[in-house]
Amino acid sequence: MKSETVTLVLVNLAGIMESADEALLPAVYKEVGEALHTDPTGLGSLTLFRSVVQSSCYPLAAYLAMRHNRAHVIALGAFLWAAATFLVAISSTFFQVAVSRGLNGIGLAIVIPAIQSLVADSTDESNRGLAFGWLQLTGNLGSIIGGLCAVLLASTSVMGISGWRFSFHLVGIISVAVGILVRLCANDPHFSDSNSSARNRVHKPFWSDVKDLINEAKSVIRIPSFQVIVAQGVSGSFAGAAWAFTPMWLELVGFSHEKTAFLRTIQVIGVSLGGLFGGWMGDIIAKRLPNSGRPIMSQITTGVAIPLTAVLLLVLPDDPSTAFLHGLVLFITGFCTSWAAPATNNPIFAEIVPEKSRTSIYALDSSFESMLASFAPAVVGILAQHVFGYKPNRKSSNPVEIGTEKENAASLAKALYLTMSIPTAICCFIYSFLHCTYPRDRERARMDALIVSEMHKLDAYDSPSSGVDIDIDYEWQERHGLNDIDNKLSLLFHQQTFTNQEEQCLGPSYTHTDCPSQPWRVDQEVNNRGTDLIGNTGQKTEALKMKSETLTLVLVNLAGIMERADESLLPGVYKEVGAALHTDPTGLGSLTLFRSIVQSSCYPLAAYLAVRHNRAHVIALGAFLWAAATFLVAISSTFFQVAVSRGLNGIGLAIVTPAIQSLVADSTDDGNRGVAFGWLQLTASFGSIIGGLCSVLIAPTSFMGIPGWRISFLLVGLVSVVVGILVRLFANDPNFSETDRAEDRFQDKSFWSEVKYLTKEAKSVLRIPSFQIIVAQGVSGSFPWSALSFATMWLELIGFSHKTTAFLWTLFIIAASLGGLFGGKMGDLLSKRLPNSGRIILSQISSGSAIPLAAILLLVLPDDPSTAFMHGLVLFIMGLIISWNAPATNNPIFAEIVPEKSRTSIYALDRSFETILASFAPPVVGILAQHVYGYKPVPKGSSNSVEIETDRENAASLAKALYTAIGVPMAICCFIYSFLYCSYPRDRERARMQTLIESEMQQLEEDNSSSRGGYFEVHVSETKGPNGNERSEINVDFGGENSLDHLDDNNDKKYLLSHQLTFSNMGES
Repeated sequence: MKSETVTLVLVNLAGIMESADEALLPAVYKEVGEALHTDPTGLGSLTLFRSVVQSSCYPLAAYLAMRHNRAHVIALGAFLWAAATFLVAISSTFFQVAVSRGLNGIGLAIVIPAIQSLVADSTDESNRGLAFGWLQLTGNLGSIIGGLCAVLLASTSVMGISGWRFSFHLVGIISVAVGILVRLCANDPHFSDSNSSARNRVHKPFWSDVKDLINEAKSVIRIPSFQVIVAQGVSGSFAGAAWAFTPMWLELVGFSHEKTAFLRTIQVIGVSLGGLFGGWMGDIIAKRLPNSGRPIMSQITTGVAIPLTAVLLLVLPDDPSTAFLHGLVLFITGFCTSWAAPATNNPIFAEIVPEKSRTSIYALDSSFESMLASFAPAVVGILAQHVFGYKPNRKSSNPVEIGTEKENAASLAKALYLTMSIPTAICCFIYSFLHCTYPRDRERARMDALIVSEMHKLDAYDSPSSGVDIDIDYEWQERHGLNDIDNKLSLLFHQQTFTNQEEQCLGPSYTHTDCPSQPWRVDQEVNNRGTDLIGNTGQKTEALKMKSETLTLVLVNLAGIMERADESLLPGVYKEVGAALHTDPTGLGSLTLFRSIVQSSCYPLAAYLAVRHNRAHVIALGAFLWAAATFLVAISSTFFQVAVSRGLNGIGLAIVTPAIQSLVADSTDDGNRGVAFGWLQLTASFGSIIGGLCSVLIAPTSFMGIPGWRISFLLVGLVSVVVGILVRLFANDPNFSETDRAEDRFQDKSFWSEVKYLTKEAKSVLRIPSFQIIVAQGVSGSFPWSALSFATMWLELIGFSHKTTAFLWTLFIIAASLGGLFGGKMGDLLSKRLPNSGRIILSQISSGSAIPLAAILLLVLPDDPSTAFMHGLVLFIMGLIISWNAPATNNPIFAEIVPEKSRTSIYALDRSFETILASFAPPVVGILAQHVYGYKPVPKGSSNSVEIETDRENAASLAKALYTAIGVPMAICCFIYSFLYCSYPRDRERARMQTLIESEMQQLEEDNSSSRGGYFEVHVSETKGPNGNERSEINVDFGGENSLDHLDDNNDKKYLLSHQLTFSNMGES
């Protein structure tokens, strides 16, 4: 009990800090709004973004809490939200705060289900409501701490730091301390030393799949040439990303939209032709100089980039009359600096790993390289503004402001050159190491391919029951000096695992007579075949169906065109977007930064998708995702909206790139791979031309009142959808062709069994009627609570001081805390007297009372700061009564209608579904206040009396918006609860019956476990009986090594049958 008590105390302490963290931002909405120069809609969107992220992370939360020690999960969540809180405290822009709130949502998401399931597992039906009441009480104490800390400190400053920022620092520090305590001292009963189920859980199949992916990634990362190319790519791609500001620089020089589009097109054409030329030359030089040709090409292209960019950015005059010179230098620069990827990087990647690892190596490369490169646009903006004197300027014909644009062009040019020249010089130097590593890694990969080929032949000749487990260990090879083909033949005796017969055949004393049934030899025959196998790749490719392959490559290149078109849209209209969003180069760069960070983080997912799924389908999915993001950018009106849309864009682009590259690599060989990648870059550059022309030329126009830059986004998004459909319907992945039977490779992989299990559990929860009802009411019922985040702002607009506002809001939180405790206690008492309806009655009383109480508070009481007592009284009564639902009804019922093992899942699913709509409450309040009820921000420079009058009017507008967001959803919530009277008793009894079945089966399993292994799952569902009445159908799924065969004793079978009949009768009754 001591350990359990400590755990519950720490869990409640974590709940305190979780609620404190959530209460911080709403308590200082007004101060944050002033600091960020945003309105209620923008403030509401912060909560929207955090809630959307939080909602999307609940499935992850369920899995973490189910698979891992929940105390550790809570600690992890505490560290995450503490980090997010620190980030908010140091943020200075709306975008920074938005991203920090997204991280905050992840931390909160993984904590809540773990806390709730721990509390539910530590209680029973007689005291569960009380336990959840205490949880809500302690959580609301956190809200008091957060609200008081924020509101009272908001108007002060500490060591020059704004009071609201200091409050975030304090809560973050305390959250870290709580996380450490939970991590060190809390205990999850499912992972106690005495609980053997935790140890069994380690052997669940998902981990084997994760291990395979990790092992493959490790094998790729250990390849020296991969390390060299990634190292150069981190710096080389940084310079490439900085080119996004080129159109903006050209327009600042003074070129018109048309000339800028032309010059940018010239550069893109140069890059396109240069890529094609570089790939072609790389193939030619690789034949003449197989060990150094490709590295030489890369050093040439990176070396010439430094003087060419200096001529372009620093030597040519900033004069719009020099369009010809600018175009000539741009073309030469693009042509000569675009060889590295098609001539060196991509071909080498395909040569230094086996075919099955190509997608992984491309994804890993993109992930590593884009991590630092994603900062390039932001760095350019920062350097231009804070180092070289860039000054944001509105478009005007005033001579002084035109002169400012010239100065800004010079500043931006210097920033661009600095972010290009230094990384490119580093890149050129790093390429030198390839001369040593590339030949050795290429030969190693060829030998590995030979070994794999021979092992597949062995498996084909052997019996179906035999398996081959091929694992190429590069570290083992390097340690033993296996760098040539003759020495690496010994891998046949170290790297494979066979049956006993195969082990005998492959032993050191192997002779052909030892295995007369095997028509193959490993010794000299392997060595003789080596050259033929490596040299005949082209014949294997020619044997494929050329029509389908050609169509696939055409569609893949078409997808590459649209991918690059999509990427080039935003940089092409940086100036117009900056003017529309009222942001500067730093903000514009941060858009690309955010997209790139999201894109980089999604590359592991991209690798997995492309390995496990048809890559043509993956490309189509990515096209749909980036098309959706492009549409969103076109309709966005705020910086935040564009930032979120660019994040989604990054996901789409991330899952496409490795799939395209690996498809191209699989369709070529060493002799033509550079040309293939050159064509890929050429066609992709057409996309840049399309995107650049579409955006730059249309930018100064408008269509039906829609700005031209938005039209360009809509057009590219529409074409991307069409391309995605074509790829989905007609493209073909050779790894998933009918002849290859690719599905056979994965049908025994463990990940799918894990996904199937999780999906089956989620479906079983979703089918429970009571769960559906509570989620339905929760979607509307949680909406008002989310809307109340504006309450403190409303109180301050009425005229209450910070201290009075803090006091009033503290009264409400204290009342809600006590109300939760009271509601939980009353729920337990009523559930004993009225087991089928007591909890439901309480929830309807609570939700129904909210409607008149909110009306009195928001609409009846005068907007007068002298009425603090009346406001406090109504807030206290309201908080005391409307806070019963969760501890009295929802959480206890959830614990009663599913087995114990599914509690974490049901809480996570509930949170996910409920917060989807509830997350929209703050922005809905802001929208209603502004656009329906007339909220108007106070004009700058207004007198004190005008400011007070405007605040009172805004308080009335905000009150009406709040009541709309509270009254209507609460009425719907109260009505939906009525359906629980029918579903709850039946679902509760079904869960009890399932628990009884599992208990009996567990006992039966333990009786037979000494000599047999296996597992079972119990599923209870409702069906219609012959008489039309509902009946419960119980399915027991057995699995494991012998499945049901372990019931070989007649008594065991009769015992099981008798129990099945008993439970069937119970279900029918």
